[in-house]
Amino acid sequence: MLAKEEDPPETVVSIAAWVDKAKADPETYLERQATEVFLSTLGNIEPYKHQMFLKGGILMAVAYESPRNTGDIDLSTIADPQEGIAEEIQKALDAAFPAMCAELGYPELMCRVQSYKYSPKGEKFPKYEGPAIKLKVGYAKRGSPQEKHFDKKQSTTALEVDISFKEPIGAIQILSFAGTDQTVRAYSLLALMAEKFRALLQQEKRDRHRRQDVYDIHSLCQRFTLDEDERRQLLEILHEKCAARGIEANKNSLEQPEIIDRAKADWHTLELEVGEVPVFEECFQASNSLYKSLPW
Repeated sequence: MLAKEEDPPETVVSIAAWVDKAKADPETYLERQATEVFLSTLGNIEPYKHQMFLKGGILMAVAYESPRNTGDIDLSTIADPQEGIAEEIQKALDAAFPAMCAELGYPELMCRVQSYKYSPKGEKFPKYEGPAIKLKVGYAKRGSPQEKHFDKKQSTTALEVDISFKEPIGAIQILSFAGTDQTVRAYSLLALMAEKFRALLQQEKRDRHRRQDVYDIHSLCQRFTLDEDERRQLLEILHEKCAARGIEANKNSLEQPEIIDRAKADWHTLELEVGEVPVFEECFQASNSLYKSLPW
């Protein structure tokens, strides 16, 4: 469920500064421009601007200055997982992309949803415990060699967008992009932390390796200290998220060997995203300390 807040707090972020940090790398620079266009467009289209919430690595980067470089855009939605919703989202985004590119000062940039995929497919989609949609949003500059591929919906430069349904959101915030009139709804800090803890606890069930969540929680712990009330709220959101995925969490759940081993397995690959990689054991200890400090 979504926390009942008439006026969610607004956080002003400089997404333009995040885009500009990649100027030395033309490919990443263009990818970030496309990401800004996508988020700004999402924050404008009805009814989805009220129903979709940014989370994951892009939220970490734009709102919390994470150096971790990710091109994936992760969203949760309170929209019903009904048949045809991917097509409806595609239509709304594609109709609004050109005007947003121009408004943000990227008149040569083109964006278009070039494919979508339901998970699971068919009749199982609306009935599944955690249904999702994957969009591939192609982008290219006018006059570039990529334009002909873009026109055929076969662009090799594309944003991967994951939209999760039936996901308890928790508390939210509104990200306001400095210097523009654009906003997008996003997870609050506590909801983001709860999501990352839940993802770690869910590794074995989903056969995943979530080293990025240990890194991100550690990064947030370095920037924020939670008071007693915030820790209580974090635990409430975590319980709700775990219950939605059939997970029974307790004070010692995070330090189970299987969870630690899976989170550590690909730790070294973070070097490709952040450069110098911190020691896993230190990052995990900080994450587990926060986890165990919650009022279980």
